[in-house]
Amino acid sequence: MGGIKTYLKGTALLGIFAVMLTSCFNAPEFANEPSISYNSIIFKHGATEFDQDSLILTINFQDGDGDLGLRPDGADTRDPYHDIWFFTKSDGSLVTLADRSLPGYDTLLPPYEFPYTCINWNQIIAEDTLYTKPNEFHNNIYIKFFVKKNGVYDEFDFLELFKPQCNSVSFDGRFPLLNDPNRDRPLEGKLKYTMKSALWELTFRQDTMKLDIFIYDRALNKSNTISTPDFVLKNITVGG
Repeated sequence: MGGIKTYLKGTALLGIFAVMLTSCFNAPEFANEPSISYNSIIFKHGATEFDQDSLILTINFQDGDGDLGLRPDGADTRDPYHDIWFFTKSDGSLVTLADRSLPGYDTLLPPYEFPYTCINWNQIIAEDTLYTKPNEFHNNIYIKFFVKKNGVYDEFDFLELFKPQCNSVSFDGRFPLLNDPNRDRPLEGKLKYTMKSALWELTFRQDTMKLDIFIYDRALNKSNTISTPDFVLKNITVGG
């Protein structure tokens, strides 16, 4: 396929973020790749029947140069933090659904069917359906959900839950800057990440669950991946 182009659009923030930083007066030595560890997870019901419930994850972090977080303005929705990739052919035109009929493209491009209609085919231009791929670096925190069945964990597919409408839910997201972007310094602290939904209990009921989590820094360095302990929503519920 030809070159890659970026497509920019408004950023949707999934969840509410709060950050607590530990000052680093003694300049501890951390790697420039972020390191994270598990701190806690709790479940809270909405304050009223009209409010969504919250699954609140807290992780510990360390980063040697402190380049953690993304700005919500246009500066951090451009390359390399844009949301999706366009692809072009050798003549510079965008790859479309019609190109699946061309020799070679019929096997190179995915079919126009679920789940690809939700992930790779976008009617961004009214007259055309374009082939795209999500950019992993658009978000800087990634959350995978797993449910235990018969002692074995399977990843929970939110996309499958809402098919075929493609009303997919993802709790991957973007946390804000934790440091002055023009100042390199070690950072250590806690990141609290809130995921809101009205369907937590309806979806998971009495299921035993766990989450896998990793983050990216601004230089696109990936952290280690951590897992929460097993939990059931009713056992981590706090408040009223």
